[in-house]
Amino acid sequence: MNRLASVAALAFLVTGAGCECRGQNLVATLPPDVRVDTYSQQAASKIDVLWVIDNSGSMAPRQDNLARNFQAFINEFTKNSIDFRIAVTTTDVFKEAGAFVGNPKILTPSTPNLINAFAANVKVGINGSPYEVGMEAARMSLDKQHAANAALIDTCKRGCTASKPTCPYDCETKTAFPFLRPDAYLYLVFVTDENDQSSQDVRYFYRYFETAKGVGNDGTVTTAAIMGDVPTNPCGATPGQKYQALSELTGGEVGSICDDNFSVTLKKLATNAVGLKRKFALQVKPNIQTLQVRVRYPCDIAADFTAPCASVDRTKCEGNPADSINLVCTPKQGAPDGWSYEAANNVVYFEGESVPALSGQIELQYYEEGKGP
Repeated sequence: MNRLASVAALAFLVTGAGCECRGQNLVATLPPDVRVDTYSQQAASKIDVLWVIDNSGSMAPRQDNLARNFQAFINEFTKNSIDFRIAVTTTDVFKEAGAFVGNPKILTPSTPNLINAFAANVKVGINGSPYEVGMEAARMSLDKQHAANAALIDTCKRGCTASKPTCPYDCETKTAFPFLRPDAYLYLVFVTDENDQSSQDVRYFYRYFETAKGVGNDGTVTTAAIMGDVPTNPCGATPGQKYQALSELTGGEVGSICDDNFSVTLKKLATNAVGLKRKFALQVKPNIQTLQVRVRYPCDIAADFTAPCASVDRTKCEGNPADSINLVCTPKQGAPDGWSYEAANNVVYFEGESVPALSGQIELQYYEEGKGP
């Protein structure tokens, strides 16, 4: 989230007071005490996603639910043109021990019949160990990928010759990895109806995952979970306290394993994965009664992106280039698919379908607290 501007007022130039102004684009003047905080929506361009699926005896319907609703997850990736890699392992560290499962083992934007391929890969069966250690399985999986990537570099270096002195360096920096790519964000998703039973504590795994992309790349790894609600849940699942604690530390989302339909949770996780921001900070405390929220988009943005808006104004698109940022979306206000103001953090929070799309410019207009019209 990059702040483009924070201004106390917006002004415009009107040429020739009292003139004939037909054909000119006039913008209403805002009073001098009005603030407009402006942000641009951003997203990661490359993401590696590792799903750690519980394959113990109670998980068959949960795996079916995940497979059936995967479209809600992958839609966010495709519409934002994310270069993704998706792999699956299980919570059974005795059988799979972190190895990728399925065929193909790594899914990409060019995988034929992607939805069906993912559905097949996540149906990992129910014959796995009842000793469900999702965090340890994820650690083992990443260790395997580090080793596999190091082997690729090694193979490259063995092919270097004295005539190419930069070859060893190029092997280090230019070798293409199938997963755990240096320039990609890493997103780990645990799907289980048990709490993690790994012997190490949450802080251990937090430190491990945060450094999984190398020193200086902490913050590029996020964990999420579809798990038993905490502290209790209606479907007999064990509350996933450790998964929740880990997700809170890494800035990830959690959803309920008890849901009959994972589509809402999967969309929330996908938004989190691609890095679309839900929260935008106000620069000062607002007079909440005056707070207005707008999202500006290119005039040629697809209708799917503006469907959640309460209203859409295309007036300023007339006579301007198709890619000009002149379409104004007024988002709905309030749950489940609108914005709300969180006083504790002084932020505007977009919920559900209202999260601004990648090309959006978010404008928060308001009077400072204690001031007003």
